[in-house]
Amino acid sequence: MSESKSHRKLVRDALLNPNLQTALRRSARSYAAARRDVMQDFDFEAARAQVRAIKERCVSNMRALFERFKDEAEKVGAVVHEVKDGAEAAEIIARIARERGAKLLVKSKSMLTEEIDLNQRLSAYGFNVIETDLGERIIQLAGEKPSHFTMPAMHKTREQVAELFSRITGEPVSSDIPELVKIARQMLRQCFVEADIGLSGANIAIAESGTLVLVSNEGNARLVTTLPPVHIALVGYEKLVETLEDATSILKVLARSATGQKQTAYVSFITGPSRTTDIEKTLTLGVHGPTEVHIIFVDNGRMAMAADPELRQALYCIKCGACLNLCPVYNSVGGHAFSSGYMGGIGTVLSSYHGGLETVEDTLDLCSGCGTCTSVCPSRVDIPEMILHLRQRITARQGATVSRRLGTILIKHRSVLQSTAKLVRTVQPIVLRQDRTLGDIPIFSGLLAGKRLPGVAEKFLCEMMPSTSNHSGNPRVALFAGCLTNFVYPEIGLAIVDVLTRLGAAVIYPKQQSCCGAPALYSGDFTTAQKLAADVVETFNNSSVDYVVTGCPSCAVMLKYRFPNLLRGTHKSEYATALSRKVVDFSQLAATLLADPSKLSRFSTGYSVAYHSPCHQKHTLNTVQFSLDLIDAAGLAGVGAIEPDECCGFAGTYAFKQPAISASILDRKIESVLASKADIVATDCPGCIMQIRGGLVARDSSVRVFHTAQLLAGQIE
Repeated sequence: MSESKSHRKLVRDALLNPNLQTALRRSARSYAAARRDVMQDFDFEAARAQVRAIKERCVSNMRALFERFKDEAEKVGAVVHEVKDGAEAAEIIARIARERGAKLLVKSKSMLTEEIDLNQRLSAYGFNVIETDLGERIIQLAGEKPSHFTMPAMHKTREQVAELFSRITGEPVSSDIPELVKIARQMLRQCFVEADIGLSGANIAIAESGTLVLVSNEGNARLVTTLPPVHIALVGYEKLVETLEDATSILKVLARSATGQKQTAYVSFITGPSRTTDIEKTLTLGVHGPTEVHIIFVDNGRMAMAADPELRQALYCIKCGACLNLCPVYNSVGGHAFSSGYMGGIGTVLSSYHGGLETVEDTLDLCSGCGTCTSVCPSRVDIPEMILHLRQRITARQGATVSRRLGTILIKHRSVLQSTAKLVRTVQPIVLRQDRTLGDIPIFSGLLAGKRLPGVAEKFLCEMMPSTSNHSGNPRVALFAGCLTNFVYPEIGLAIVDVLTRLGAAVIYPKQQSCCGAPALYSGDFTTAQKLAADVVETFNNSSVDYVVTGCPSCAVMLKYRFPNLLRGTHKSEYATALSRKVVDFSQLAATLLADPSKLSRFSTGYSVAYHSPCHQKHTLNTVQFSLDLIDAAGLAGVGAIEPDECCGFAGTYAFKQPAISASILDRKIESVLASKADIVATDCPGCIMQIRGGLVARDSSVRVFHTAQLLAGQIE
């Protein structure tokens, strides 16, 4: 699995495009504020649990729901078609259009039609298709593809749109947004009236009544589906729900997640053609709305995906785009860097079935695995988990690249990893600066974008720690250090032991512990990840302890959630489950044991502390509040979590696989840190420390970065 040079150039060009970067920043700020406001006093967790249950039930029953929808829709005069792909869909539409002498087709926004290249196919048949959604019309005039599910022209600044409209109208156009909207209205208004056919998608299809549900803000979808004499809707099977109540549950989260509104300006329920019985109670089709309604259900890999237990949940996506709006990678490179009809991690998963596994090889490594997407998804779709499965499938099919094989060789065996670390320690003095960061090494300069990296420690944690505790106490705790704490930041491990010992625990350090396997798993090497999981399970199950604690949330997620899955079906499955129950994040355990705050180091020097929430701690472990409480208990003047509380861009090996994207995300994080006016940044992740500290050092900032355990142990003095 490797990224092509052409795709790397696409990413690089996106990062260097000033207009794109301006547009992304403007949109991200606006959306984040709107979503935050609309989610107040709304039980989002309960609502999305309900939507998840609906989607699980309906996707598992798509064929039966389709048959019921077809039966009900045809009872009220609609014509329902099934096609396997875009070619068949375009053929049906072209036949309908020819038979009715249609020339002009108007279309409302539909990601499904983008997926199957419908406009291009219909153009080949000789038909003129006009996009009527403002964003879709902008990119149609520009000859581009959409870059977002709900905001197709998100990559365009208002200035670029004004320049485009000036070129189209032949007159100067200002970049005032209301003026741009007015011009678009003038350009499109007559098209609605003159159109012979209206094309649309559908957000929901209700089986019990044969009803299509469309949500929109501009009003164009309502005009497209009512003014032309023929309405043709293209629908994916995954849009099917059983009842009106199901549809209502989805509507409650759709607008909130998509645009930060309680509800969109228009919600249309379409059940067959327009009709009347006003004259002698005799049913007649076609009054002010369409005389004909055709509904085309498109497969294009959906039925096969529904049968895939690892990727089925991608069909639960309601295309709100919340995952894109808050994705740190998307907010660096935009949608076109994903080079398929769909964007973001969810787009990569969907495209693996719509276009084939080979079509997503370039985009798989764009996902950092931060989990922001899952935390805001109204259907609780676990996108990072599906990305891991796709990486495993491609690695199994093609094998790992040479660089990834070398990486997994280093971590696969504890002795090899330790010997390599010792070798680096021996030779690194020739490139170490006085601050113990690595000097400029030309061959590695591209991997260090925007930061300075530390060298390995003079003495490793495994060389400092005894295998048994020198203290008696309760509870008994085993420390899982993780690679960075062991070889680069042993002071973090010592601080964890110090704090927990003060709080009454007896801490041991199992000497045989190895890497948690995260680098292998996230690279698609399931075999190595499984082997390392088995090694760790064996080591820690030989320790009679109450808790296994780690100061790295990524390691905690591996031990607590990944190991049971990796070892399922093996003879160590039961032991992995037993270990997972004992695994706890450092801050959670420390906060649980904290009965007397005087046992922590307290500060009277007035340091102000801003907290950076590591992605896995925030989105998977949900233990950030414990860290904030501990900082407060230590008497430090906290300024709370850094806003916006976004990924720092490290994400393990991601910082080295995608250094330019990582640097872009880091730039935003450093801006937020400096804006907080804090003296110290605290965090619970050694990787985040490496990234943020490295970025601050590279910018000659006086802001210091520490692990929460170091603050509590008094290491900042």
